[in-house]
Amino acid sequence: GTMHPIDVMRMLNDLYQAFDRLVEQHGVYKVETIGDAYMVVSGAPDPTPGPETAFRVATFALACLDAVTTLETASGHRIQIRCGIHSGPVVAGVVGTAMPRYCFFGDTVNTASRMESTSTVGRLQVSASTCSLLQSWIDASPSRAAQSRFRIEPRLGQHGGAHGVEVKGKGRMLTYWITRQTDQPEPQSEETHASAPKA
Repeated sequence: GTMHPIDVMRMLNDLYQAFDRLVEQHGVYKVETIGDAYMVVSGAPDPTPGPETAFRVATFALACLDAVTTLETASGHRIQIRCGIHSGPVVAGVVGTAMPRYCFFGDTVNTASRMESTSTVGRLQVSASTCSLLQSWIDASPSRAAQSRFRIEPRLGQHGGAHGVEVKGKGRMLTYWITRQTDQPEPQSEETHASAPKA
């Protein structure tokens, strides 16, 4: 059903407060919220090695997916989100004098947005560059492999079709699903249902 604007605001406030707590726990940096999109980064403003940044954002995104399982709207409907990550160089800086903001610019930001928008409800999609960094983190030591508990799967088209997804302005990109090893098998639907936080 249709939600009243005040109910939407209350729902987003509850959602974002939950995500803000996860930001602190996982050591990522909250960039901004735009409508129903929630964007974080790692590696800025404090420089951090690439594999660690990918690990931090991926664990944050998975925690967000877990968090929404206990949230619902005032009318009793469940909240559903989708997540996406891309890794690469950005330009960052403070812009403006009235309510100045620390902003990020560049193709990496745009591609991260595409990873979110082409993901599916309840899932975390990452680009090949993020996947490579996560694999580097996992391969660095047995303890890290146990800590991460990631399961990395290539994203296939419907009915097991070509690997990857069509991305606006990019063509077909190789992408991967990230889940926890303890998760139940994920549904294979390629249908996208809703907007959700970017990670």
